[in-house]
Amino acid sequence: MDIEIMKAAQRITAGQAVRTTGSRTVTPAIKTEELHTSPFFGVALETVNQGNVKVQISGVFTLRSLGPDKPGAVGAVGIDSSGQLVRAASDKCVSAPNWIGDCDDSGTVTIRPRRDTRLSVLDFGAVGNGKTDEEADDTDAIQSALDCAMRFDTTDGSVVYLPPGDYRIKKPLRISNGCILEGAGLAYHDETSRILADVKSGNFNLSVSTKIGEVGGGPARETVYCAIALVGYGTGLAMRPPRGRADYTVLRQLALHSIPAQGMPAATLQAPQMDGIRVMATGACIERMSVVSFRRNGIEISSSEVAPVVNASLVQIRDCRLTSNGQNGLDIGSLGNDNASTILVTNVDASSNGRDGICDNSRFGCTFVSCHTAANKHRNISCERPSSSTYSVYLGCYAEIDAPAVFKGPIAVVGGDMDITPDSTYWGFGPVRGGHGPSALKVLNNFSKVQLYRAVSGGIDIDKGEQKTGGILDNGIPSKAQGYLYEAQNSGRTGGVEPDWNTTKGSLTQDGTPNGGVKWLCLGKLEPKIVTSNILGSNVDSTIIQDIQSVTMDGKLQPAGDSLFRTQVQTGPPGIKGRVEASLLSHGFPFHTYYQTAYENGPLPGALMLPEAWIGNYDTFKGERRICVVYSGTPFDASVGSCNFYSPGDLILNALDNKTRRGPIGWAVRAACGKGELASAWTRGKHYRIGETVRPTHANHFLYRLTAYITDGPVDPGLNVSGEQDPWDNNPQSVGSLTTDNHLVWQTLYDLDDLANQWCIEPLPQRAEKQTDSNAEDFRKLREDFNALLAKMRKANLLE
Repeated sequence: MDIEIMKAAQRITAGQAVRTTGSRTVTPAIKTEELHTSPFFGVALETVNQGNVKVQISGVFTLRSLGPDKPGAVGAVGIDSSGQLVRAASDKCVSAPNWIGDCDDSGTVTIRPRRDTRLSVLDFGAVGNGKTDEEADDTDAIQSALDCAMRFDTTDGSVVYLPPGDYRIKKPLRISNGCILEGAGLAYHDETSRILADVKSGNFNLSVSTKIGEVGGGPARETVYCAIALVGYGTGLAMRPPRGRADYTVLRQLALHSIPAQGMPAATLQAPQMDGIRVMATGACIERMSVVSFRRNGIEISSSEVAPVVNASLVQIRDCRLTSNGQNGLDIGSLGNDNASTILVTNVDASSNGRDGICDNSRFGCTFVSCHTAANKHRNISCERPSSSTYSVYLGCYAEIDAPAVFKGPIAVVGGDMDITPDSTYWGFGPVRGGHGPSALKVLNNFSKVQLYRAVSGGIDIDKGEQKTGGILDNGIPSKAQGYLYEAQNSGRTGGVEPDWNTTKGSLTQDGTPNGGVKWLCLGKLEPKIVTSNILGSNVDSTIIQDIQSVTMDGKLQPAGDSLFRTQVQTGPPGIKGRVEASLLSHGFPFHTYYQTAYENGPLPGALMLPEAWIGNYDTFKGERRICVVYSGTPFDASVGSCNFYSPGDLILNALDNKTRRGPIGWAVRAACGKGELASAWTRGKHYRIGETVRPTHANHFLYRLTAYITDGPVDPGLNVSGEQDPWDNNPQSVGSLTTDNHLVWQTLYDLDDLANQWCIEPLPQRAEKQTDSNAEDFRKLREDFNALLAKMRKANLLE
């Protein structure tokens, strides 16, 4: 039944909404404190002071119509402060989200009382069919719902809900007063809440001032374009704008797209430079959102320097995807960084943007946890804060697909995997790709700001002073600019294809449109340089003390293990502890340069380091002596030391004690020699390491030890290889002499496997037997004692 007879407990006027108090009694629904908690009962159809009154509890309300507010303005119906029916979108509505019913576009009301826990944009006239209807515009409906939530500022009314659908907007949405704009989720199917910013037919000029002008000190208006604005206002101001503060507002579980796409790939329609979300507020939270294809930044966070002064700090961005935007996925502080700081960014994917994935220009530092960046056209991460005194922290972040990360200023990088440019300076902990596992501290990085030029459809923004060189084009052909250095003479946007580079030093190359493009100055040939980064420690291998990694001329680090100088603790053969090795690494091969050995806890001042100790120069043998140890056998049947060669003056000690030792106490080396069975066969075109010994292709009783690479040979030691022909065939040999073999310099050694050469290692005699003092009383007895001593010395091989 649509109409019931009830008892009026007090005066009720026709058209007033009423609620029951029990025993079929109704009162006007005008108590503000009850409007958000107690449901309506119906609408009075007549005016009475007391007594019976007709109340319509359902069906079409016929007493009067609300009249058309605007064509197509369907939605929920609430009440004003006098209890009369008004549309939900009206600023006179005081009852949301407690609805008496809904109305069509003509204003005809249908009574169906209900109470919601959230403000649905459908109740305010939104349709959500913007994907198929280009004329649709849900801006006013969504903004009305937001204004209603911000006006009431209640727990129930603060959440504005977008059911699944595609909501086309043509003006910026403004959110403040702690309001929450919430969608149905970010799933990749039709049950997703999407806001489509129609940049073709809309006007997204936010019209706010953010910077102080240089002329006369007056405000310089920055024309801000964005789809959603979280704009806060400073404290202590005499006047507050109607919508109040945007501090601690929330956006969550929805997608935000520009239509048509304005980012990457480039759009056919060039709308104004526009951000997806502009944050100028404290404590705002953006979570589980995708922001796609805006011409400028996906999310821009900046402060304002003019009244009302706005802080942009304590913002949280979580579980978001920022992709295919024309400039940066996430930009912090580029437009006003004095108070854009202390922001937490967690589990954010910023990929395939036209400039940087994440651009951090915060003044007081931000924290980034488990963020992913990939395939951005300029840099995956740009964090250049040299003027700041506080740290930004990157914890477990991952960057990939041929775009570097740049860190300058007080920055800590913990864990993760990123391709870091050689001019970056930061504290780093964990296996970051900027050297081989910098687990302790990146202390030095020689400067190189050169990056490869990338031809990107639609172009990318370039800063004045950026330097580029050519890479390899998509067809595999080297760029004409490869090997030449170019510097941007102005800020601008490149074209969609690589320009026709002028390689004459001092010449200019136009890139992009003449008015808005970039002019590149050719600085001449880009000469290869050995640039290094110095890494202390490694959590990949605890034995590594220090790595020095080389960098290519375009500023990118070589892969780990390639062209790397390393100091490392080696465990060595059984019984050897704490040997420190310094090696040159290239293409996975270690090139021994120096060993020093100490027992237990490392070298001690003045201590003799065994089993291998060097005195003098390692390479030239001038004044060099090694003291080595064998633990079993002899120098003829056991490998001694770290490499297979001995030099004149070397001493080889027998490590066994007197009870177990067989043979001499040691051996003295008389000529340069080595063991043939431990040497590898010489091979043409092969890379050998310093100190390695080889056998010639035709046995000639000699071995050859690599002592050096030729002067002015390849910069990369891995490219030093042997020649096409055995250099010792049919050539006279002289032990100790040097022979050049293509890039290699060999020293001739005797081969100890040839019995005729075993004289090179001479046994050290045993000690003579104990000799007591002579007590001879005459010359004859004294002579006998002396002759007995000589016999003992000859027996110990101490005399001829």
